[in-house]
Amino acid sequence: MSRMDRRFEDTGMGSPGRFLTFRLARVQAKLNAQSSRILRDHAGITLTQWRLLALIGNAGRTTAAVLSREVAMDKGLISRNIKTMVSDGLVRITLDPDDNRAQHLELSEAGNKMFTETLPRMRARQDALRALFDIEEEEVFNRVLDKLDRIADDRDHG
Repeated sequence: MSRMDRRFEDTGMGSPGRFLTFRLARVQAKLNAQSSRILRDHAGITLTQWRLLALIGNAGRTTAAVLSREVAMDKGLISRNIKTMVSDGLVRITLDPDDNRAQHLELSEAGNKMFTETLPRMRARQDALRALFDIEEEEVFNRVLDKLDRIADDRDHG
């Protein structure tokens, strides 16, 4: 047992590596690294760009504000990635005719092509992850994630 583990054991909290938030962060980092590698090798884009591409592709047309809410991502990070995707020819920005401050995002032809070519690979990855669970485990896992998601939205719960 490491010195740090002993300090946590003495408080009755257990090893920090067993904290739920530590474990979730560690698993997320590993899964993100796998996805990043797949996307870099398959499509030449980042995981953040894929998430934005997928959300825009699924919506057909959306705004950065909607994307920010959907992925709980920093608006600055979204803005920087959208700028890159626009300059790479993957996303088009159009102004709202009723409100020139509002910008609508949609995939360009190249963005649609990348989305449709990359989606099967990412779906296969999701299927492989889901195959690790039987139906009951997946249902329980999703209920637990839903509960954690609600708790994470509750500012008073932490």
